[in-house]
Amino acid sequence: MSARKEFEPEASSVRAVRLFVGEALPPWVRREDVVLVASELATNVVRHARTDFRVDLAVEQRRMRLEVSDGSSIVPAVEDLADNQHGLRMIEALSDRWGIESTPTGKTVWVEFDELSVPNG
Repeated sequence: MSARKEFEPEASSVRAVRLFVGEALPPWVRREDVVLVASELATNVVRHARTDFRVDLAVEQRRMRLEVSDGSSIVPAVEDLADNQHGLRMIEALSDRWGIESTPTGKTVWVEFDELSVPNG
């Protein structure tokens, strides 16, 4: 399963990303961590990159990859985006892997989750 959607750099897009991700995930996926991470990445784009952005989800068996791509070439540092328990430190704690890739038009922050099934799912 895969899903993709584009968003504008507006505060209302953060809620729209949460809804998009929550609705796109298969029913057996434990949604809370994925939706929280997606929300944080969208917030970072709205606050820091201030460009249109795209959210991509790919679910294969019990693994998932979330990507948020924006038009800014500025690569965030963990220390720069850590705000209380939010930011990339929170993403690091909730995910199995994450990283940042430069693209010809900006960057992509990707996050991977393993074993996302709900208990007894």
